[in-house]
Amino acid sequence: MSKLRHLVFALSMPAVLWGCGPEDLPSEMPVPTAATVAEEAPAMLDSQAQELAATAEYTWSQSSSGSTALGATAGRACFLTRVGGDFEGGGERVDIFESGGSWYLGGASSQSGINGASRCVSVAGYSAQYEWTQASSYPVYMGSATNRVCYLTGLAGKLNGGGEWVHAYVSGGDWYLSGNTNQTTLKARARCITVDSYTDESTWSQGASATLLGAVTNRSCALTYVKGKFEGGGEYVRTYQSNGYWYLGGSSGQVSVAGRSRCF
Repeated sequence: MSKLRHLVFALSMPAVLWGCGPEDLPSEMPVPTAATVAEEAPAMLDSQAQELAATAEYTWSQSSSGSTALGATAGRACFLTRVGGDFEGGGERVDIFESGGSWYLGGASSQSGINGASRCVSVAGYSAQYEWTQASSYPVYMGSATNRVCYLTGLAGKLNGGGEWVHAYVSGGDWYLSGNTNQTTLKARARCITVDSYTDESTWSQGASATLLGAVTNRSCALTYVKGKFEGGGEYVRTYQSNGYWYLGGSSGQVSVAGRSRCF
C-alpha cells in the first residue's frame, strides 16, 4: 500500500548507524554545449557571503572492503552526490554516517552494483540526522527553511518504479523528509546545514540531457530526491562537476529513474 503523506509536521528520528571504501565509479554523462550553458544557466548566487566550495568526490561501492573515510566532522558536513545499483529490499543501502569524530560513506547489498558518492563542505553548523521510513505516518519535520538547506544522506530499500521515491523538500517555510512506495522497506535519511541562501530545486529524469546547475565556484550541489526502478549498475542519479559547472544527471536501462538537487 502506498505510504505517501503530505501532512505538515511529524517527529524526527535520531540517527543510528545503518551499517558500512573507495573505488572509481562510471562517470560519463552527456555534457551540454557551451551554447546550452549560456542559455540555460540558472541565476548565480553572486551575493552569497559564504564560500561553500565542495571537496573532491569520495566514492563507495559494494565491492569495497569497508566504508570510505570522508574526514573530520568538526566544521564540515557531507552530502550524497550519487546513488546507484540494484535496490531490491532492506539489504540494500547507501548512507553517510559519523563515527569517532569523522564522516564516512558506506552501504550494503545482497544484490549487485550498489554504489554511492559524496562530497563535503565547510559549514557553520549542521543538524542531527533525520529518518523517514514507509511505516512513518507523516512526513518528518526538519525545521525552518530560513538560512537552512536540507539534503539526502541515506537511501535504503526497494526501488521498483515510478511509485518509489524519497524527497527532502520545503513546504510552508519548513523542511520535511518524506517518500512513497508500493514495495517494502524503503527508508531515507537527511541532514540540514546553515547557509546564507540556496537555489530552487532542479530536476532530471531518464531520457533527458544532464541538467545544468550553474558554476562550480564557491557552490555545492546535493541530491534532494531519488525516484524510479533501480535494477543494477546501469541505474544511478548524481550531481557532478564538468568544465567548471555543476550538473544533475543519471542513467537508466529501466523506467522512471529521476533525481532532483539544490545548490548552496
